[in-house]
Amino acid sequence: MTLLSRLAAAFLVVLMMGLSGPGSAQTMQSPPAETVSQDAAVQALLDVLNDPAAREALIARLQATETAAPEPEPETPPTFAERLATATSGAAGLAIDEIGRLFQLMTNLNGLAEVVQLAGVDRAALLDLLMTIAATLGAYVVLGGVGRSLGRRWRQPRASGLAATLWPLAGLTAIRLVVVIFSWAIGYLVSSTLFSDGSGPSRAQGLYLNAFAGFGLFRVVLRAIFTPDAEHEPGLSDAAPRAQERIYQELRLLGGLTIQTTLFIVPLVQLWIGFVEARSVRVILATVTALLAMRAIQAIRHVLRASRGHRGTGTGDTAGDRVARGAQTLWLGVWPPLAMLYVGFAWFIALTRPLALTDTILGGTAFTLLGLGLMFVAARLVHMAGKAKSPLAGWFGGLVPQLGSRAANIVASVVWGVAVALFLAAFGTILHGWGIVDMTAVMAREGVQTVLWGLISAALVVLLAAIVWAVVASWIDYQLAATLTGADSSARRRTLLALFRSGFAIVLITMTVMVVLSQLGINIGPLIAGAGVVGLAVGFGAQKLVQDVITGIFIQVENAMNEGDVVGVAGITGSVEKISIRSVRLRTIDGAAHVIPFSSVDLVSNMTRDFGYHVAEIGAAYKENVETVKAAMFEAFDRVKEEYGNDILEPLEMHGVTMLGDSAVVVRARIKTRAGKQWGIGRTYTQRVKEVMDERGIEIPFPHRQLIISQPEAKPLLEPPKPAGA
Repeated sequence: MTLLSRLAAAFLVVLMMGLSGPGSAQTMQSPPAETVSQDAAVQALLDVLNDPAAREALIARLQATETAAPEPEPETPPTFAERLATATSGAAGLAIDEIGRLFQLMTNLNGLAEVVQLAGVDRAALLDLLMTIAATLGAYVVLGGVGRSLGRRWRQPRASGLAATLWPLAGLTAIRLVVVIFSWAIGYLVSSTLFSDGSGPSRAQGLYLNAFAGFGLFRVVLRAIFTPDAEHEPGLSDAAPRAQERIYQELRLLGGLTIQTTLFIVPLVQLWIGFVEARSVRVILATVTALLAMRAIQAIRHVLRASRGHRGTGTGDTAGDRVARGAQTLWLGVWPPLAMLYVGFAWFIALTRPLALTDTILGGTAFTLLGLGLMFVAARLVHMAGKAKSPLAGWFGGLVPQLGSRAANIVASVVWGVAVALFLAAFGTILHGWGIVDMTAVMAREGVQTVLWGLISAALVVLLAAIVWAVVASWIDYQLAATLTGADSSARRRTLLALFRSGFAIVLITMTVMVVLSQLGINIGPLIAGAGVVGLAVGFGAQKLVQDVITGIFIQVENAMNEGDVVGVAGITGSVEKISIRSVRLRTIDGAAHVIPFSSVDLVSNMTRDFGYHVAEIGAAYKENVETVKAAMFEAFDRVKEEYGNDILEPLEMHGVTMLGDSAVVVRARIKTRAGKQWGIGRTYTQRVKEVMDERGIEIPFPHRQLIISQPEAKPLLEPPKPAGA
């Protein structure tokens, strides 16, 4: 054998050994006679390696081969279309394989006869199982009757509120749970002592007891939500009594068939007969359960649509009622297709992947039920949001009566927030249950935890700020609505409280925003520094605005004017309609509204502070007696006092003659009135003075002129001739 032939044979044998893998020598057929044996090839390779000349020749030959070999072309990565085609073809091939396997399972039913005939089953074991079933069911019937007698005190007409439902529901649920537990305990005790070999229940008896306990707990939970006697038993569902009864019946049948198939029937057939027969039984029962589930979906959908709006959503127009009606409409349209898809998927997994049934279907179902429960609680909270009341209203109701409505709004907002959080948690639970999103891994991330706790902290800060604002604003409203003595005090108090409420709101909002941003992980240091720079720039550019605000604050502190006062400001006299932090709005007698910034105010003339005076200056002719004029003025005052007795504070204050005019003697008097009453009383007094002076014949002079025209003596046009010599 030449060197080249020995090398080729050796490499061929080594290559075959590497490709075949461990244990492949046992499955390979015997090589033909002309093929070199493995031992000979190995020995030839060793001879070549031990011979220096042969080894050098081998190395040179390999180097020449490597040099002559063409360089491999670089592999180009597959395109997206190629990857998509590969994935699609792989999924299609997998689907075809699963359909073929499913068809084989559906056609492999030859073990049913053996199941029916109970071939190979110990008759004694069968009798023990039947006696255990009879004892457990008998105990359940007896204890169930006792439980119904005890639960009559908890049966009541259907309550309208959740709080009135929970207490009797908890009592009935506890009684039913005790009945299931005691029935299971009696069955376990009977099977351990009377119908076994003394070492405890057999595997078949244990399977039945587990199935009995699971189905019993399922019925207890199901009846707590959907009760078949909704008119007399409390339940968590708001559906109509007829709908609850139908839902309970359908779900009880499906749940019982599923639990008994999974925990008892299929494992018992596999235990007593064999795996192939158990698989055939599983196929039949899974198919029957799927058909019944699809029928139940249609029936439940029909009764829910028939009883839509019966209870829970109501006909109110609150936000909770509108959201509840919208959620009910959406749910009625979405859940039937999802339920059909779930039933089909569960049936497919039960037939093709029975080992994955527990993790995939039962686990996903459990998480889905938990998510639906969270959604149910969230929906109830949304419905109750508009009717929620806060205990703060009761605690501070006597001190701050206006707090009740604000506290109710805060509680409603909290309820809405909790409902939204429950909805999100429900979606996350369902996605986690079906393996779409690993919520455990997501929640374990440090960034997610930081964001979550930041949101919770921010929500708590906002809640605290809302409570503080509700208390302060309610107290301010209470003070504004309180009856205070003195118009000036009331107006000033109202103005100052309104300014304080505006300032407190600005400060509280600013601090809350800063703290919330800090809790969310945002560095507020640059924001504060930037706000300071912006504030400084604005301060330089808005000096007039700053002056307005500062002057307005001091005007209010000094109580220079209040709403309702009649003042003279910046040359304008009018009634104060509104005072803000930077300006005052006056309404003049002609109806014009004047907005005057406080920076333009250097003098405030308040004509309605404490009291007012009407100054009457009455003119009389020089020929009239001054004392007579004074008497007329006093008589006119007496007449006015009869009309405005409560508004006139003091008797007429007579000043006497104050001026000798061109045509009249001016007599002045003053009337002290309540603030703001001087103008009306003055007009009436002037009218009464005119009436009295007319009655007494006292002349009231008025300016007039007397024109006197003097003419010279008339001369004749023609003078007579003078005599001669004159």
